[in-house]
Amino acid sequence: MILAFFTVIFQAEAAGRLYPYGEVKWMVEKAGKLSADVTITDNGLLYCPAGNKIICYDLSKGTKLWERKMDMGGKITQPLLVQNQIIYATGTEGIQQMRPNGSVTWLYRLLPKAKGSKSSAAVSAGPNNLIYLGVADGLYALEPLKSHKWRYSDEKNILALQGNEQAVYVCLGDKDKGYSLQAIDKQGAKLWQESLGTIKNIHMTFGSEGNLIVVTNPAALDRNTSAKIRCYDPKKGREEWSYSVKTQDITDISFSNDNTIFFCGNSRLYCLNGDNGQLKWDIPLLNVASGVAVDPSKKRIYAGSTDGRIFCVSFAGRLLWDKEIDKTTGQTLAKGGGIMVDTGKDEKDTITRAPILLKDGSILIYTDKGTMYRFVDVFKG
Repeated sequence: MILAFFTVIFQAEAAGRLYPYGEVKWMVEKAGKLSADVTITDNGLLYCPAGNKIICYDLSKGTKLWERKMDMGGKITQPLLVQNQIIYATGTEGIQQMRPNGSVTWLYRLLPKAKGSKSSAAVSAGPNNLIYLGVADGLYALEPLKSHKWRYSDEKNILALQGNEQAVYVCLGDKDKGYSLQAIDKQGAKLWQESLGTIKNIHMTFGSEGNLIVVTNPAALDRNTSAKIRCYDPKKGREEWSYSVKTQDITDISFSNDNTIFFCGNSRLYCLNGDNGQLKWDIPLLNVASGVAVDPSKKRIYAGSTDGRIFCVSFAGRLLWDKEIDKTTGQTLAKGGGIMVDTGKDEKDTITRAPILLKDGSILIYTDKGTMYRFVDVFKG
């Protein structure tokens, strides 16, 4: 009876977190602090990399289905790759293949272990239905359940990679001498190369027309450096357009159906024309820190902030609503024991990972402290 009472109180408290703008469908506390972005599959599963573990949730109910430690060493710092419900997860020692129930079906270890990086290997799909693994000593083209077909290396660390049917696009180099972007074909030969300079991180994706979009943040900000979004012709390596922001921390980008690009940086939300990189509009959003979720049906954009706030912005660049979802005060045990008292210290959560639009139109939020929310925007304005 007491358990049922507290369950009702918890559900009511969770449901009010986004009132009156959002209706919370479920909330999971202590879901695990993410070490890489989550992966969502068509069969309704949510995979959360948390340190050296993978935690799987039922997306419809928010219930945990299983949890498994990695068989490879190190912390998972790259998102999982999922193909036809088969999971590929990387560590510092290699890659493992898993079924949706968490059972391991294949391990590929790099022997000797690659040196020079404590991050897990980068992974991507690519040409010839192979899995491409990028580590400190090169790019491996792997045939699942078997071995590697070829290896490409110019003795530089691989920071990130992204593949399509024609090639694999690899960012490689080092923090002192700088990084370059290289296109590697299905036989392991270099097609083209472009310099990226000294950068601290990179995101790559493909646009609606198949062009390669590359987002970089500089290692240090000075009068000659900026965060950049570059659009390349993936076949020739020709830069078609670029857009710069004088900051060190722009987020990954998201697209609308009409090839409009949205991203955040410098406490602003930006909207670009994806065809030519021209700025359509930008608006200030206090402490905004995450990438965005784009809802084309409602024509709304969602982003999170370092003070636990969710912003909702229209496609026209108008702030529709914002809500602080985790306004809490720290507590400690009283000197005499027995009761908890407020410390007076603000312990707001932060939201630095992009919200995610789900197939049913609801939004998934994962906070930095490890709380998940699935909510529906009910605001009519």
